[in-house]
Parts: sequence; structure tokens; C-alpha cells
Amino acid sequence: MKAKYQVYRDMAGKYRFRLRAVNNKIVAVSEAYENKAGCMNGVKSVQTNCNSHIEDQTAEMEKMTNPKYEVFTDVAGKFRFNLKASNGEIIAASEAYETKQGVLNGIEAVQKSCDAEIEDLTVTQEVKDKQLAEEVEKSCYAGATTEAITYNPYENVEVCKEPAPGVNATTIELSAPPSVVDSGSLVTFKGRLTMSDSGEGIGCVVVHMFERDRSFLRDDLLAFGQTEPDGTFAIDWTAKQKDFWDDKVQVYARFVGTDNYTHSRSDVYHMKVLWYAKRK
Repeated sequence: MKAKYQVYRDMAGKYRFRLRAVNNKIVAVSEAYENKAGCMNGVKSVQTNCNSHIEDQTAEMEKMTNPKYEVFTDVAGKFRFNLKASNGEIIAASEAYETKQGVLNGIEAVQKSCDAEIEDLTVTQEVKDKQLAEEVEKSCYAGATTEAITYNPYENVEVCKEPAPGVNATTIELSAPPSVVDSGSLVTFKGRLTMSDSGEGIGCVVVHMFERDRSFLRDDLLAFGQTEPDGTFAIDWTAKQKDFWDDKVQVYARFVGTDNYTHSRSDVYHMKVLWYAKRK
């Protein structure tokens, strides 16, 4: 097969894209976009910046200017890369690799796919949306009930795998959030939930974001969201100060576990939430 960018809607209805290499492996994925136009612009940005230089943050070397690929290790010691545009925004991110050579091969696959075609998987869904609306309208004119009209809006989206048999140990990784944010601003916590032994993503389960209570009474729930089929998650939180005596928030991601997966918790990250007046 040929390499291609696939544009699709995730389980939350937001737009994303992924790059499939010639071996059908997903080598890069995007953030979530509110509309298709933004997602398409994200694809074009990756195509424009696909031949950028590589900054290996796992070795001693000088910082490079954007656009660039940043090679780094995550909290589990796995190798990953982010592709940053000229403005420093991350426009594509990789899966986890066991070796540095693996992540470099992933970058090479992106570089070889600068002119890859775009497959719009949302078209099928939009056509079915229209067909459903027409069926509903016809049934209403005919005086018929609409209860029998069923439609799965996510049937074109990658489906989560059945839980692995037995009780499997899990690992949850949280990407470092901004160290300083304004109160009232939107913070998106990103990470991935995987099986500890194989590194395979765990999809369609709930992940919670907590603030650690330094008085050890009870940690506060900030937000929660569902993992994608590959185990990744992106959870939004409107920043606000949690304690009247300081402006620091200590956040971590937590998976409570299921019958097939054990509980896991990420590292704790410190954030400072500033009132707008303090930034004057």
C-alpha cells in the first residue's frame, strides 16, 4: 500500500489525522481539532515541515530552531518524537519505540511521506448523517416512529480491542503540562495508557486527572476523559487555583483499573496558576 494521511473523527466527535506508512503502521498522529478545516491545515503543515532537521534530546547537542523533530524519552523510558512547526507548535507526535533507531526509522517514514495522499474518512460519516436526516424527515411526514432508525456515528473509527484475558498490569504516562498557566485558560492533559509488558494501548476506558492534596485528606478530581483505541488521551481542564494559600497545583493522571487491568498512576507535575492581575 501507499503511505497516506487519514482524517477521521474520534469518539468525542473531534477531528484528528494519522499518518500510515507503506507498511500500514501508524507513525504519527495529531492533536484533536474542533473542525475539519483545522485538521486539514494540520496535515498540510506536516507535509510542509516533513523534511525538518532532527534534534536528539537524548544526546548532548545544541538546541535547533523550529521547525524540527524532537527525539526524547518518555516517563517509561521509551523513545518518541514530536514534529514542531516554525511557531513551536507540535503538529504531529509518534508512538513509543523501544530503541532510538526505531524512532529514527519513524521519522524517516514521515520524511518519505511528504506527498502522501489524504484519505478523508469523515466523508462516509457525513453522507450517512445526511441520509439519516432524510430518513427521519420522511418518516415524520409519513407519521411513522423514528425509534427503528439507528445509526452508529463512529462506525468508521478504529474500534477498541477486547480486554486482554486475565489481570494485566498497566502503565499510565502523562506528558509534562505547562509549568505556568493563567487562571481561566484551557489546559489539555495528554498521555497514554498501556499494558506494562507489551506496551499495547488500552482503549475505551476512563482516565481521571487529580490534584494531590498535600494535607493528605482527599485528592481533588480536576477532569476526566476516555482513552482512544491506541490508549492515548487528551483531557481538558479550565485552570484555577485550588488552595487559597498558594497558586501551585500538583496534578497526576490515574486509571482506577478494571477486572482485566490493574490500577496505575502517573508521575506528579507541578503547575503554577496565576491570576491575570499578577501577570501585569
